[in-house]
Amino acid sequence: MIMEIGVLYINSGVVTGINKKADKYKIAAITEADINTIAAGDIFDRNGVTIVKSEVPKEGSVYNSAYIDDYAYSQVIGYTGKTKSVRGFDVVEEQGRDYRLMKLYNEELYETSNINGNKGSSLNITIDHNIQMKVMELLLNEMTIEDRGSAVVLDAKTGEVLSMVSLPSFNVNNINEGIKTMESFDKEKEIYYPITHKGAEVMGSIFKIITDVSIIDSGQENFTAVDSNFKIGDTDIVNDYGSVGDTINYHEATVRSSNVFFAKAVLADGGQALNETAEKFMIGKDIELDFGTINSNWDLDLSNNLDLAYTAFGQGKTLSSTIVAAMMTQAIANDGVMLKPYMIKSIVRDDGKVLQEGKTEVLSEVTSYETANKVTEAMKDAVKSYIKSVEGEENKEIYRKYNVAGKTGTGQRGDENNTNNAWFVSFAPADDPKYVVVVNQICTTKYGIKMMDTAAGIYEYLFNQN
Repeated sequence: MIMEIGVLYINSGVVTGINKKADKYKIAAITEADINTIAAGDIFDRNGVTIVKSEVPKEGSVYNSAYIDDYAYSQVIGYTGKTKSVRGFDVVEEQGRDYRLMKLYNEELYETSNINGNKGSSLNITIDHNIQMKVMELLLNEMTIEDRGSAVVLDAKTGEVLSMVSLPSFNVNNINEGIKTMESFDKEKEIYYPITHKGAEVMGSIFKIITDVSIIDSGQENFTAVDSNFKIGDTDIVNDYGSVGDTINYHEATVRSSNVFFAKAVLADGGQALNETAEKFMIGKDIELDFGTINSNWDLDLSNNLDLAYTAFGQGKTLSSTIVAAMMTQAIANDGVMLKPYMIKSIVRDDGKVLQEGKTEVLSEVTSYETANKVTEAMKDAVKSYIKSVEGEENKEIYRKYNVAGKTGTGQRGDENNTNNAWFVSFAPADDPKYVVVVNQICTTKYGIKMMDTAAGIYEYLFNQN
């Protein structure tokens, strides 16, 4: 009898931590009850603009939230609804609440100041609604709502996310119709994994920023190589612009985006420095941010020369989401110190009690000020060389006026359609960075330099909005 009572006590879940299965069922039950009686808190931008207005779902309804813009926020904030199910012993981690953004903080979003309250806590995010809408507009000038691409804008000195837009998108104000639309898109686009922070993709030449740091920090700063195509076994290592034949260093290689140079530099070192540098840049690590867990892929075989060469110039097995590329760029902009991106400014209960508050945190000491400055100089000269290919004299002038440092990338996907991932990572002003801007389009025939037109419009707005 004593044993049976003990088993019943353990299975009851009265004391948290004794029985994980019971704990999860209890969470699911509480969540279900909360969603039926308490509306998730409203969401506001950094300036107090209402992004999401929530109410307790009406009888027979699952969702009852109004978004200020249906498409601009659907892939970032997500949507709320009833708990779907309990899978085996695991409650679905979203628990029917904000599926993408507030996974870690959903309990606070439903917390009220008294037992009879029916409205959860307010969420203030770092996103600027005006910037978000402008970025959305500019992206849609470059691609369609069904294409796969994104843009991220960070505050270079704090890590705050000022804008994060991901395509394709759906109408979150008509969620049932929106989901049907998303399901009608090409499944290969992995539409349910926003490229901004969930969908990792081939980086192409933007990865050369990391290789630059590894070259300098490993004592190879004076390394030079002949910029001529060469072979590894039966495989040709080539530049997109051909085989020039002169001798160059890392700076000129960055400006030209020489695949040959970076491959030779890493092969000369054996790849160990690149391995260590990638770890400092957090490549290959799962990172918990306040809008979800982000990840990238790192799998370098130090015994394989072909793998070393391809990885050195961004065509290896390295994959990155847009936010990871933005973090890499921000580390260079911030004198070698990588900050943790964050989107939660604060979570405030209706009685004024602050439950959560965002703050600037150092994520990694990537490199020294001196190295970051040298890479910045190379990125500044790279942009100067790209300007001639930017469309429109107005856009060319934007890059000169705001002293933008950047790097293009064209990641070859190796699919049957020979499509690319077109990237542009940047920050400005280069000598005292304020903004980090990253733009990409996935599964396209475009080259990375084409993304500079969209980025130019973003910078023009950022520096002239006030």
